[in-house]
Amino acid sequence: MKGYTGAMLQVRDLSISFFTQTGEIQAVRGISYELNEGEVLGIVGESGSGKSVSSHAILRLTPPSGRVKAGEIIFEGQDILGLDRKDLQKLRGNRISMIFQDPMTALDPLLTIRYQLDEALRKHTALDKNSRYDRMLELLDLVGINQPERRLKQYPHQLSGGMRQRIMIAMALSCDPDLLIADEPTTALDVTIQAQIIYLLKELKEKLGMAIIFITHDLGVVSDICDRIIVMYAGRIVEEGTSRQIFYRHKHPYTQGLIESVPDIGETADQRLKAIPGNPPDMSCVPKGCAFASRCPYAMAICVREDAPLIDLGEGHSAACWKLAEPAGGGGSI
Repeated sequence: MKGYTGAMLQVRDLSISFFTQTGEIQAVRGISYELNEGEVLGIVGESGSGKSVSSHAILRLTPPSGRVKAGEIIFEGQDILGLDRKDLQKLRGNRISMIFQDPMTALDPLLTIRYQLDEALRKHTALDKNSRYDRMLELLDLVGINQPERRLKQYPHQLSGGMRQRIMIAMALSCDPDLLIADEPTTALDVTIQAQIIYLLKELKEKLGMAIIFITHDLGVVSDICDRIIVMYAGRIVEEGTSRQIFYRHKHPYTQGLIESVPDIGETADQRLKAIPGNPPDMSCVPKGCAFASRCPYAMAICVREDAPLIDLGEGHSAACWKLAEPAGGGGSI
């Protein structure tokens, strides 16, 4: 929205549940955050932490069994959750785009790359056929794909995993979005291709000035691209801060566990990988108190009675842990 000032995106007290035959699954439980223009925000957590579900809700892509129970998603002053279908279609793929997790399933195996790239351009631009073709060649060149004329004639199965991911990025960029949501874009790729995709996104961010939400379960992947990082666990934000704060001054035990579980290149062959003990909670029956308490080496009596609020640590850094509260009422280990 031209002339709009303030945070580009504001997520306020967002709660999302899935309703199944076995009951309600609380996927996202009251999260709030902001994203500024041109900023890269990383959302990190284990599978089932709610990171992808919360981000899909920005484009109202929550599956039919899911429902936004509470909260607001404000994009440049507009509440996305209140938009009608026509206005929502203008937003999707145009102002806000998404790179989905698995390009092999996100791309239609029966359609050529040209047809799939052309679809967004037909829908959201007034370009004629020749101009759209030129734009497609430009996009493929932008994302580093060689022989673009040949690639447009090919089908997804004829391309490598890294190339398919680049095609997905080209599709997402086709209408020059203001916000790009990248949902685990490097998960199925080997480390060399991962590095190439991260470098490409950094380069595109600098060239195009767009904001990015980068979703991943791997803290190592976001270390070099994100301005700020949100760490999610059991549907809640447990820590938020700049990349430097999260990596070098982290305060939540879960963040500590994630960082320690990243393999160290200097480790010897006989050293075991560090892992967070236990399992994530059952989201259909979320335990009372802090959901991480049963896996936490620092858990106190209050942790199993009451969930900790996000405690402001200054300079935009916050964490939800009772050990940071002074005093941590009802202390003592459990």
